[in-house]
Order: sequence, then structure tokens, then C-alpha cells
Amino acid sequence: MTTLLYVDDEETIGRVVSRYFERRGDRVLVARSIAEARGILGREEPDAIFIDMRLGAESGVELMDWIVREQPGCVERVTFVTGDLAVGATTGSCHGRPVIQKPFELAQLVHVVERAEPRAGT
Repeated sequence: MTTLLYVDDEETIGRVVSRYFERRGDRVLVARSIAEARGILGREEPDAIFIDMRLGAESGVELMDWIVREQPGCVERVTFVTGDLAVGATTGSCHGRPVIQKPFELAQLVHVVERAEPRAGT
């Protein structure tokens, strides 16, 4: 079973992602803010982490900066998602991590999750 964290302030998208992956048998953690995501990452070690670039007044990059400082073992597990066409449009990456453009196909997220290496003990 894979555990994934999906960070997005758009509740509907989080709910769709959660339902889809739970039906696949995966464990899904959803956060709607940086504070909520930090709390989850303080007690969980997800196999894959998806972070929306725009979290209301906050930025997914702020969360990534925190991950780099506080949870460096999770850096390689991060994939950004965004509806902002300018972000990652030419390189397909931000902070050296992949970017998936919204609207996305759930299969794009599945591809990332299936490539994730399960954490020890999961």
C-alpha cells in the first residue's frame, strides 16, 4: 500500500484525488494549507507528495522550502501541481522537482505514485 500526501486548497480536487486513490487501495492524506501539511509531515512519511503551487495566500514553494530544511528525506518524493501555465512551462520543473499542469489526468498522478519507492515499514 502506498501512502500519498496531496496538498491543495481546492477541496473538490483533494476529494477527487482521495477517492480515486483510496479505491485503488492506497492511503491518502489531504492537507488544505501549509500548516496542515507540516503537521502531517511531522508524523507521517508519505511515499509520494503532491503540492499545489498556489495554496490561497500561501505558496507551495514555501512548503517545499520547509521540506528542504525540516524533512530533507522527503524532497525526492515531491511533485508540484499547478494551474499556472508560467510555472514550469519551459522546464517542467520547480525546485528541481517535476510539475504537473492542471487540469491533470489522474493517470499522471498514478504514474508518479507507481514509481514511488515505499518507505520502510509501509
